[in-house]
Amino acid sequence: MRTKFLTLMSLIFAFLSLNPSTSEAHPVAFAGSYSLMGWNSKEMSDWMFTHSFTSNYSLSARKLRLETRDGERLFYLPQLNFLLKRWNELDSQANVYLSLGHGGEKVNRSFKDTSLLGLETDWESRKYYISFKEEVAISHRNNDLNIYQTKLRAGFAPYLAEFNELNSWFILQLEHSNKASENGIKVTPLIRTFYSNVLMEFGASQKGEAQFNFMVHF
Repeated sequence: MRTKFLTLMSLIFAFLSLNPSTSEAHPVAFAGSYSLMGWNSKEMSDWMFTHSFTSNYSLSARKLRLETRDGERLFYLPQLNFLLKRWNELDSQANVYLSLGHGGEKVNRSFKDTSLLGLETDWESRKYYISFKEEVAISHRNNDLNIYQTKLRAGFAPYLAEFNELNSWFILQLEHSNKASENGIKVTPLIRTFYSNVLMEFGASQKGEAQFNFMVHF
């Protein structure tokens, strides 16, 4: 699985190097800003409080809960996020982000060393967007406990709205994890709304599992 992750990272960088940056929940926002983000479903809750020191890097405090075939796993870690590359066009933007974290996984009443590596890329116009994210939680006590997560999203806006108006998106999300409680790809249609500094998403997977996500910038 590690080979698969590194191969995917190489392919993404190779693709992006061939090309000459919103409403997406980016890990790095404008300089001096703070953000609170939450992703919540039956199999996962992911909470992150972030401060963007500049428009190129940020620091997050993160708590991640995952329901896996090995049982519930809890992670607590600080995380650095970097904007590696941005392309600004007249009517679209593309970005590449790298996230690095190191902290602990709670096991019984103690914490075991865990590292996190994530790569995220997206392209977005006022009408369409697509994003890809690959993330691995590396267990330093047993490599068999490493968690690899892949997420692919595509969406479109049913109408064009200005930044100071209510923006809406229809999104299709595909997820896969080597430690998911059930094998296969999880498919979740979502509705996103974005107004002022608040982004919200809600939907349900093909098995009826609800998901609610939000991000607030301030």
